[in-house]
Amino acid sequence: RDDRFAGSPVSIIMLAVVSLCSLSLVAPHQHMARRSSIRMMSDEAPSPVPEAPATPSLNGWTYDKNAFCGGLPGSISPLGKFDPAGFATDKSLSEIKRLREAEIMHCRVAMLAFIGYFVGEAVAPLLGNSFLAPTAIVGPANSHLGQQNIFAFTGLTIAIGVGELYRALVGWVPPTESAFTIRENYYPGDIGFDPLGMKPKDAAEFKAIQERELSNGRLAMFAVAGLCGQELASGKGILENLLG
Repeated sequence: RDDRFAGSPVSIIMLAVVSLCSLSLVAPHQHMARRSSIRMMSDEAPSPVPEAPATPSLNGWTYDKNAFCGGLPGSISPLGKFDPAGFATDKSLSEIKRLREAEIMHCRVAMLAFIGYFVGEAVAPLLGNSFLAPTAIVGPANSHLGQQNIFAFTGLTIAIGVGELYRALVGWVPPTESAFTIRENYYPGDIGFDPLGMKPKDAAEFKAIQERELSNGRLAMFAVAGLCGQELASGKGILENLLG
């Protein structure tokens, strides 16, 4: 080794020349690599835009904004698509479900009320004679509720309140989040109460039994209105009118 050139200007110049040559060889390669990667990224197909989630299917029903009443069961012969006032026209999913919720609940109450008119008037003469039913109740069924004692009336009020609170918790969005809005995964009227396991699992069977419930419920609403009107007009109970 010759130390005469170490640290000399000649050695420094030679090192600088070698460094510049190496940079000139590496830099174009890196530039070409970057251009190639950019070209490959531009040639790739654009990633697909995720579609909005579809409306969930509930008991075999899927909301269809172009169908009558959103495609819900209930268009029953002979009236079919009967909506002369246009209540179900141009309604959102939540609005359609809210209308059906109101209808099905009134149907169920009316069916119970129809039975209650006859049973209440048949049982009324037996009341007031024992500690189980200490309050005597007489007359048409329209007046029976007002004749209840405070304990029976309070118990009935609490039972109705608990039932309505449960229905609201199951089917409705909390009012702090959105007012008057049905939950997306809630089918109108299906609060999960089925102790006898009668709810069909097949979509076609469910539609058939739903339409039977609606048909009987709609008839019951007219029937109860008729029973109430008859008692108001005549002042007599239904059984009293039937039995003369």
